Amino acid sequence: MKKRFLFLACVTGICLGFFSSQVMAEIIWQQGAISVEDELSGEGGRIHVGKLTVTPALRLSEVYDSNIYLGNGYTNNPNNPNTTLNGKLTKPIENDYIFHVNPGVLFSYQLPERGHVNLLYEGNWAFYNEYTVQNWNNQRGVFDFDYTAPTGLIAGLTNVYNNGNDPYGDATQFGLGYNQKRWNNDLNAKVGWDFFNRFKVVGFYNFYKQEYDFDSNATQNWTDNVFGLEFAMRVLPKTWAFVRYHYGTQSYDDDQISSVNDASNKRNRVSGGLAWDGGGKLGGELNFGWQWLNYDNDRDTNGRAYENRNTWSADTSINYRATQNTVLTLNLARAIRSTGAARQEYYDDTNVGLNVSQDLPYKFSAKGGFIYGRNDYNTLNYQKTEDRVDDNYNFYAGVSYKIRSWLSAGLNYRYMKKDSNDVTQSFTDNQVALSLGASY
Repeated sequence: MKKRFLFLACVTGICLGFFSSQVMAEIIWQQGAISVEDELSGEGGRIHVGKLTVTPALRLSEVYDSNIYLGNGYTNNPNNPNTTLNGKLTKPIENDYIFHVNPGVLFSYQLPERGHVNLLYEGNWAFYNEYTVQNWNNQRGVFDFDYTAPTGLIAGLTNVYNNGNDPYGDATQFGLGYNQKRWNNDLNAKVGWDFFNRFKVVGFYNFYKQEYDFDSNATQNWTDNVFGLEFAMRVLPKTWAFVRYHYGTQSYDDDQISSVNDASNKRNRVSGGLAWDGGGKLGGELNFGWQWLNYDNDRDTNGRAYENRNTWSADTSINYRATQNTVLTLNLARAIRSTGAARQEYYDDTNVGLNVSQDLPYKFSAKGGFIYGRNDYNTLNYQKTEDRVDDNYNFYAGVSYKIRSWLSAGLNYRYMKKDSNDVTQSFTDNQVALSLGASY
C-alpha cells in the first residue's frame, strides 16, 4: 500500500505541473487508455536489494477501436466520400482491432521519514489487425526524487521523457488521428525550506521541450522555461494555504519561421489555494488564479496581429476517500494555449473531470470517470461564420479481477467525442479493451 501511494504521488505531482502542464493535456485525451500502471502500483515488488524495490510488469490487451483515425469523413460533397476538402483527403471513419503490449518496470528506493527516489519505464506497442500502417509505439521514462530533511530543507526533481508516434496529438491536440514521430521532456524542480512545520517558502523551475521529427511539423516545436515562488502557511493540522507566482517564456524552434514573426510569448500567473498532506480523507490541492499571455512580436507570418490575453486559471486536483474502499478525484484545469509558431491562433483550454475508484468483493475492483473540456478559439471556424469552439467529452469505465496476487484481468470501455462548430474537426470514438496483466 505504501509503494502504491508513493507511485501515485509521483504521477499526481507530474499532473499538477505549472501552467496546466502539457502532460495534463495529454491525460485529458488518453484517460482510460491502455497502460501498465495498475500492475506497477499493485502488489508486486517482490525483488528487494537493500532498500531498493524492483517491480517488473507486463500487460497484454486486445482493443476494438471504432474510429482509428479520429475522423468524421466530412467532405464538400457528403454523397461522395472520395472527394477532398481544400485539396486534402479528409480522415475517413475506419474501425480495427488493436493488440497492445505494455512492458514496464519500477525501481523504488525509500528514504525513511525523508522521501524517495523512483525510476519508472513504461512502453506501449500497438499492432493493428488490418490497417498496419497505423501501428505505433511510445516509450516513457520517469525519474522522481522527493526529499524533506528534519532541519526543514525541501528538495524535489521530477523528469518525464516521452518518445513515440501515437495518434492522440500533443498538448494542443495537433495531429489528432495521425501518427507523427515526436518526443517531449518535462522537468519540474523545487527547492525550499519548511520553518518549524508552520511556514514554507519554495522555489520552482519547469523546463518543457517538444520536438517533431519532420520539418513539416516544425511549427509545433517549442521550449518552455518557467520560474515560480510559493509561500505557504499551515492553517489546519493537515492543511496548507498558499500563494504562488510563476513567470514563463515559450519559444518556438522552427527554422522556417522568422523569430520576428513567430508566436513566442511570455506568461505570468498568480494563484492561491489550499493543499492537503497525504494520509487523510482529503489530498491534492485546490488552486485558482489569474494568468496573462503576452506575445513577443506584433504580427504573424501572414501579417495578422497577435492578441495578448488574460483570464482565470486553475490547476486543481482533489482526492477524497469517501470510504475505505471508495476514492473520488475532482480535476479542474484551465490554461491559454498557442497552437503553433506560424499563426496568431490560441484557445482557452478548460477541463473538468470526476473519477471514481472502487474496491469490490471477491477480488474485483472498478474505476470510471468523465471529463468535459471546452476549447474557445480566437479564430474563425472553417465556415468563417464565428469563432471556433470545441466541446470535448471523454468517458471511461473499467472492471478488473485479481486472478492471483500477481495476475489480473480487466475489461475497459472508453468514449471520446469532439463536438465542434467547425465541421472538419468533430468526431466520435469508442474503444473496448480486454486485458491480462502481471507483476512480480
